[in-house]
Amino acid sequence: MRKLKNPSRELVKRIFTEVVFEDRLNGFSLRERSGLMPVTMYSFKEVVSLLNDLHPRLDFNELEGWVRETMNDKELADQIAEAVRSGLSDQDRSLRIKKLMEERLNQCKKLI
Repeated sequence: MRKLKNPSRELVKRIFTEVVFEDRLNGFSLRERSGLMPVTMYSFKEVVSLLNDLHPRLDFNELEGWVRETMNDKELADQIAEAVRSGLSDQDRSLRIKKLMEERLNQCKKLI
């Protein structure tokens, strides 16, 4: 994985702004006793939060498209697509994507 370039001010604003209902992202958190718990996410930070869960469940292709189209972060989306292709398992893919998204979120926090 390559290091992400610093984001533009416009990207930082999008990262910290909640999306409209139509642009939300859906995922699941897996629980031992209750099974899959639906999670609806309206912000980049909520997606990172789900990825920090013990057993996050996301459609990685949908996430890549959401980052590319809704967040308009093509660089991050390209690296997510690369992580999906090169990951050995869904757990490995989740960890790789989590690291990328946390890196982007931390970059944005530093620019505020």
